[in-house]
Amino acid sequence: MYKISKDTDGIILLCHDCSHVERINSFNESLGSPRTQAARAMQNHSREKHGAGSLLKPIPKNLRGRGAAVTSGTVAIPRQR
Repeated sequence: MYKISKDTDGIILLCHDCSHVERINSFNESLGSPRTQAARAMQNHSREKHGAGSLLKPIPKNLRGRGAAVTSGTVAIPRQR
């Protein structure tokens, strides 16, 4: 999806599929972690421009809250080989 690199202006996220760049220092720290904001922006770019989806899948509602060890709202999808 993207790689993290560093240039003279700071840390940047580079799209694997095109020349799109997100610069961490261009995000407002008062809105939360600039790194998280940049990653979210890159994920949105990948989804909108390249059709790349998340590797995480929502937990079905009927399985939530039954004392499962998973505490986030998502579960990883195993990659098929």
